[in-house]
Amino acid sequence: MDFPGWKLPERKIFVAATVAVSVAGAVRWRPGVAAAKPAALAALAVTLARGTRGRSAPDNALLALAVGASAAGDYVMYREEFATGPEKDRSLQTGATMFGLAHLAYLGVLTRHGGRPTNRRLLPRFAVMNEVAALLILNQPRMLPILGIYGGTLATMAATAADPVLLRGSGTDPTRLLAAGGIVFMASDATLMNRRYLLRGPLPRALAEATVLSTYFVAQMLLLDGMDALSRRAGSH
Repeated sequence: MDFPGWKLPERKIFVAATVAVSVAGAVRWRPGVAAAKPAALAALAVTLARGTRGRSAPDNALLALAVGASAAGDYVMYREEFATGPEKDRSLQTGATMFGLAHLAYLGVLTRHGGRPTNRRLLPRFAVMNEVAALLILNQPRMLPILGIYGGTLATMAATAADPVLLRGSGTDPTRLLAAGGIVFMASDATLMNRRYLLRGPLPRALAEATVLSTYFVAQMLLLDGMDALSRRAGSH
């Protein structure tokens, strides 16, 4: 795939950091997670910054908000990963709030360029989030208000990202992977919640953690690359 900046040094750093954080998370090596997690998102932010002049001011502001909120969410979820008891629950809810803000910013970019959710795209995505909601109802219903709102926001963003009106260019254009970015983000979050409530053995939990981290950063890459391309195409017209 012809991702923007794929041959640039920061994209190689992104790949290395994503592999590193996934392995470190799986083996619960806290210093490794602490170092690699911010490095992966920072590498994506560098590529995004290269296109600043080609995007409109509103899109730049929304994308900066998305990256900033995601960075805050990453830090909080890093704390959640190694916390226990009430602190773990508080961190999860705070992380959901930060990422919910990021999804709203993404949604702002998508809607500015004509993307809209439809029932046909919303229903299957809400079905995935409903499985997570069921886990919360059965295990920690008091967390449902915040995490339920987050799930609805993510599902709406993912449904909007799949709007064909957003597609630009050839089959290798990054806008054509926006839909995949939304789906992969949902898969990452669903895996996180199923790991939290359903998985007990060390090996399944380790594999799930590696999956959560790797798919999360792949999703961010797909969304940021796609929205960067979408915005710059509009700016060139």
